[in-house]
Order: sequence, then structure tokens, then C-alpha cells
Amino acid sequence: MNDSHFSVLYYLSVICAIGLFVAGCSGKEDNPSAGGSLLESVQFDVPEKMEIEYGAPTISFRVQFSKAPQQGDQIVLGNLSPCAIQNITSTFFDVNISGLWDQSFGNGTYTVNIRRGTTSKKMGQMQVVVKAKEEEGLKPAAGSTVYGKVICDGEGVPDVVVSDGVQVVKTDKDGVYQLASAKYHKYVFVSVPSGYEPLRSGILPVIHSQLEQPSNVPERVDFQLKKVSGQENHTMLMLGDIHLANRTNDRNQFKAFVNDINAYTQTLSGPMYGLTLGDMTWDLYWEVNNYGYREYLADAQTITGLTIYQTIGNHDHSMYQIGDYNTVEEYKKVVAPTYYSFNVGKVHYVVLDDVECTNKEATTDEKGNPCYVRTYKDHLVDQQIDWLQKDLAFVPTSTPLVVSMHIPMYNPSGSVRMDGASKLTALLSKYPKVHVYTAHTHTIYNVDKTSTNHIFEHNAGSICGTWWWSAQETPGVHIGQDGSPGGYTVLKVNGTDFQWQYKATGSSVSEQFRTYDRNNTLITADKYIPSATNETYKADFKPGLWATPDATNEVYVNVWNWDPSWKLEVTENGSVLASSQVTVPDPLHLIAYTAKRINKNSKATFATTTNAHTFKVKASSASSTLEIKVTDRFGNVYTESMKRPKAFDTETYKH
Repeated sequence: MNDSHFSVLYYLSVICAIGLFVAGCSGKEDNPSAGGSLLESVQFDVPEKMEIEYGAPTISFRVQFSKAPQQGDQIVLGNLSPCAIQNITSTFFDVNISGLWDQSFGNGTYTVNIRRGTTSKKMGQMQVVVKAKEEEGLKPAAGSTVYGKVICDGEGVPDVVVSDGVQVVKTDKDGVYQLASAKYHKYVFVSVPSGYEPLRSGILPVIHSQLEQPSNVPERVDFQLKKVSGQENHTMLMLGDIHLANRTNDRNQFKAFVNDINAYTQTLSGPMYGLTLGDMTWDLYWEVNNYGYREYLADAQTITGLTIYQTIGNHDHSMYQIGDYNTVEEYKKVVAPTYYSFNVGKVHYVVLDDVECTNKEATTDEKGNPCYVRTYKDHLVDQQIDWLQKDLAFVPTSTPLVVSMHIPMYNPSGSVRMDGASKLTALLSKYPKVHVYTAHTHTIYNVDKTSTNHIFEHNAGSICGTWWWSAQETPGVHIGQDGSPGGYTVLKVNGTDFQWQYKATGSSVSEQFRTYDRNNTLITADKYIPSATNETYKADFKPGLWATPDATNEVYVNVWNWDPSWKLEVTENGSVLASSQVTVPDPLHLIAYTAKRINKNSKATFATTTNAHTFKVKASSASSTLEIKVTDRFGNVYTESMKRPKAFDTETYKH
């Protein structure tokens, strides 16, 4: 066979193997049983990797045993459009891929199907590595061990930041970069510039690629970008603690979230993206329930139209490995770099890993598999600080920053929580506007430090609420330990101006608080945990003030995304009632989750916590209607006409 007809090139480059569960790579067959019989006579070799020059009109496959396809047969790569087969011989055939370049065809893992009429047959899977057009002189520079080109529509893109997690460089005027890399992380990634988007594999942005060769062997990795307009006004959806583990009916509950986010994004205009905030999976169940990164990505690809950047959490570190480096090795291959940056419009986004995993003590999981006691600390290691300093050196100090990491930087009181926070703030405080988005607590709180170091931290709630438990115990009541509903934060960016709202799954963004009539809210052990006999578990039942009857006409309002710039106004018959902020447990969470678990003599592992975003007022009677008005810092108004007496039971609050 003439090499000019065969475009399968085996080079040293390797792409990030994240596409087994990606849009455009599902290998869906129209009629596999019929295809198996009609196409049985066709056999050809599907290579593990195929390197393709950008814009190439054809690719080729080797025919096996002279069993060539017929004229009119087609090749389908994943879910992309069918491609005509041409130049058929007994030893090879070409596939016309010229129409794929307008379909975001690029680096990824694709199923290869042959189609004849309405039937198809899966022939295998292959990784595709798209390279810039071969140019004279594109070689590794002296001392460079990783080099390549960043392209858009086949042309080099200048001034794009590329990094291996240690060194940070920019592409030259031709889009070429050179890295003197020790290949510590075994990958290279691109910091997507403003005005561009990466290609997408399922929900994942294709921004990084694995390195295969020894540290002293140069290897080439190219990246593809696509131009996009209108990014200055964009939406970023902050997705905290998804915690899928194939338990507590979580995958079915997750479908409700997917339906919600798919419907909500249809109401938005302009570019929109997602950013997880860690704990997308749950390491305790990777082996026990056969559910890990790949299964999460398969379920999440039902989210349509969103590129979702990923942040690593403590439960995304492997309990089957020792130490911080080894526990994230698979994550880096399948999901994303553990820290990186990207740009959208005028905003520079930084993703960090503030979980230092210290696993070392051997144990076994629930199935007896060898593993390690999962131990970690919330610490930003110096290597990330060093990288961030280099990354920010390319970012003008007038640029707004959005930083994501899993464990909060501050406690709700404003005291420092994260080890290494002072080094981080020293870098971030040089910028006039810094918003930090975190998760981990499965609660919502805001810490405003803008007057001292320009930082506003949003501990931004959780998709899974109480680890998917509350709605498992009480269908229709999906809430976190502080009473905040399961959901996500919506960040809307207009130039350099930010506005944000919390979006409860299954509810409108107009729902921002919940009210309780104290006269009717009584939570006793006799009523709610009559079957509980385990004294240790019963100790987790802590109703606080709700354990004693009270008929003084108090009303409590849980405003979950409260910050000091919000305003609460309550009137009764036109008269304003004074309000005070209190720290109390949320009563609905107590009866929807904690009490139900304890009443089954099960431990309430995620028992109700107190929160400081609840307020109380005192009415003049037990039957008056209260007009409740909550105004957020942006002037959005949320109201309830609270007719009293208001019943307290789970049916009253179900969605």
C-alpha cells in the first residue's frame, strides 16, 4: 500500500484519554443485530491511535483478510456525521472526513462504526490526535522536552498560555510553544484565551494531554481552539458536591438535576459554561459500587450544551493509593489537571486543588479490597502557589479573578480555615475583584473580605444536598444540613460586573428562603424517633429550640444565600416587625432526614447543623398573615405572603 493513501501515523504524542463517555464518541448503533449479519464480511484494522493533520480530507484504514467494504458504505466516528468510503482496494480504503472539520472534530476517543443503509457495526475505538499542518522548522528548541502548536481553523494562535503545572510559557506569533519540562505531572495543558473555547468531549473541555515519553525525550502536543463571540457577557454555573456513588437512588435523583439545568440554560442568552467545585464522585464507592470518574462522566453527558470545567475534591482522590501525587494520578488522566486556568471574556478563572491527601495506613474497603485510610488536610501546597504566581504574571492586575477550589478558604465567621491561605491571598489581593467559589460543607455561606484583600468567598451549596439522603428518606425534600435546598449557584458576568443567585433544583430562582411558624413547629423524640433504641444514634437528634413548645407567635425565615448586603422586611397588617439574626438548626432537615434515619436505628451520618442565615420576627397574633420581602444585594426581590397558622410537616414543603 502506498503511504500517501494511509494517514495513520504513529508518533510519540498522546491525547488525554477522557473521551470514553463523550459526546461524539458514544458508538451508538442503529441496529446492531442486523448490522452484525449484513456487515459480517467487512473486516479492517482500527488502530489504537491515529494522528491526523488538521484539515486533512481523508483518513485510511487497512483491510484485513481482503474483506473490504462496499461502495456506498460509510464510516461513522462517534456521533459525528457519516463519512463516505472511497478508493476501496483489497488492502486499504480511504474515508472522506472533510465535512467533520466544521463539527468540532478533534482530539478524543471515538468509536468507529461501519454503516450500510440503516444498519451499523462497531469495529473498535481509537484515539484521535489532531496535529497542526507540518511546517518546516517546527522542532523542539534546545532544552525543550514538550513543544507544539495551538491552532484555530488550522492557523497558529499567538500569546496563548501553556503549562505543565510547573513551567508556564506563551505561544509565539505562530502559535508555537516550547517547554523545558521535567514532566512531573505527565501532562501539558492550555489556558484557554479569551475569545476562544476548547473542543469538548462530552461535558469536558479538551484542555490537557498526557505525556508518554521519558522526561528527557522531546514530544509534540498540539491543541485546538475555536473562536467564539460575546464572551464578555457570559454565565458560569457553579456546581458543588455532586457526589454520585450509585447509592441512595442518587443516579435517578441526579436526572432531576440534569432536567433542571437543561431547562434553565434554555432561558439564558450568551455563552454559558459550568464549573464543578469538587467531589463529583465518592472514592469509598469506586470499587464497592463500581462507580468512579468514567461512570460520573457518562451520567453527566446528559447535560446538554455546556462545557463543564472540573475542580478536584477530597472524595475525588483515590483511597487505593498512598500520598498526594499517587491519589490523583487517574484523575489527571481521565478528568482534568488538578490545577489550571482559563479565560472567558474579561475574567481569568483559576482552578486549584486545596486537598493534600496523606493516605498511608493500610486497610480494606467494604468488599475486602486493599486500600488505605483516607486522610487529608485542607492545604494549598507550595508547588501550586509557585505555578499560580507564574500564571498570574501573564494576567494584568486590572483583571477580575474567579478562583475555584473544594475546601473553603474561610469559616462562616470569617476566620481562616485553609492552610496556606496567607500565601494565596498575597497573590490574589493584587487584583481589584476576586471571587472564590468553594463547596465541601454542603451548606451555603458568604464571606466578604473585599474591604481588606478584595476577596469574596462563596461557599456555594451542593447538588446532592445531604449526600442525596434527604430526598431518599423524604421524596420531594432535597436539602442540605443547613436547610439550603440542593442546587447550584448562577454567576452572571457583564464585562467586569458580577451578579449571582442560588438556583434550587426543581425551583425557580425566585425561591430564596423558607418560613416556619414557630407556634406549630415542635420536634420531640416521642413524635419523631419513637422507634429509636440506639442511644449513640439518638444523641445526634438535637432539635434545639424546636424541642419545646412555644406559642409566642414567632416566625423564622431561613434565607440560605444571605450576606450582609441583603435586606429582610416583614410586615403585619402594614406594620413593620423587627427581625433578628439567629443561629439555629433547620427544622425541616431535622424531620426530613435526621429523625428518619435515627428512627430506623441507623446513624444520621450527616445530621442537621446549625446555620446563621435564619431570622426571626414576632407577630401580634397566631393567625395574622405576614408579608415577607427579601431583597438581595442586586435589588432582586423575593416575597411570600405567609398565611398563618402555617402547618409544619414535610408535605407542606415538598416540591
